[in-house]
Amino acid sequence: MRLAFAANIPSLVESFGHAAGKLGFPHYVISRVTRSRSTCTRRTALEMIGSHYPQDWVRHYQRSDYASIDPVHRAAFLQSAPYRWHDIIGLSKAERRLLDEAREAGLGAGLSIPVHQSDGSILLFNLSGPLHSVNNTINSRLVYLISAQFHFELHRLALIRSRKAAHLLTPRQLECLTWVARGKTSAEIGEILGRSRYTVDYHIDLAMEALNIRSRTAAAVHATVQGIIKP
Repeated sequence: MRLAFAANIPSLVESFGHAAGKLGFPHYVISRVTRSRSTCTRRTALEMIGSHYPQDWVRHYQRSDYASIDPVHRAAFLQSAPYRWHDIIGLSKAERRLLDEAREAGLGAGLSIPVHQSDGSILLFNLSGPLHSVNNTINSRLVYLISAQFHFELHRLALIRSRKAAHLLTPRQLECLTWVARGKTSAEIGEILGRSRYTVDYHIDLAMEALNIRSRTAAAVHATVQGIIKP
C-alpha cells in the first residue's frame, strides 16, 4: 500500500527500499537500461531511478564505465524472470572482474528482476543481500510482485510528469530527441534539419537539462516511454 500511495518517484523508491529491506535486501538499484543502436560498438545507457548502493562503488562503477560490460545487464536482455547473479553463465574476464570488485564492495550476492518495455529498454531491479535471502524462492516471488507494482505506480506517476515535461521542451528540442530515439547522430540530425551538429547538440543538452537526465540516449528513451515524443 505504501507504493500505491506514493505521491512522487522519490517516495515510490523509498517505499520499494522499505519492502526490499523487509525481505533481507539492504542494497538495491532501480534503473532503465537501454542499448544504443546508433554505433557499431554496442553501448549501454542507464537512466537511474533510485539507488541504495555503497557510494564508493557507485562512483567507481561510473568512473570505470561499467554499464556496458555489466553481466547483470547482459542477462537482463536474455531473461524475462528473476535471476540470481551467480547463475549468469558465459562470463568474460572483464565481467568476472566486475563481479569480483562488486563483491569486495559489499555486493556479493544479488537478485535481478527485468521488466521489458515496448521500446526495447528494460526497467531493471537489482537487489543485493546475504546469500540466503537471494536463494530464498519465496523472496524471489515477492520481489517480482513488488517490482511489478513499482512498474505500475511508476507509470501512474509518469503520466503526471509527462504532462509537465512536455511543456518544458521546445518544439526543436522535441524534434532533436525524436531523431536521437531513431538512432541518428548529431551530424545526421543536423543534415535532416538543416542545422549544424553544434546547434543540434545545444538543443539536446537543453532537453537533457530540462528532463534532469545526463545521457542523450536515456533522455530519448525517457521521452518515448513517457509519451513526450513518438519515434
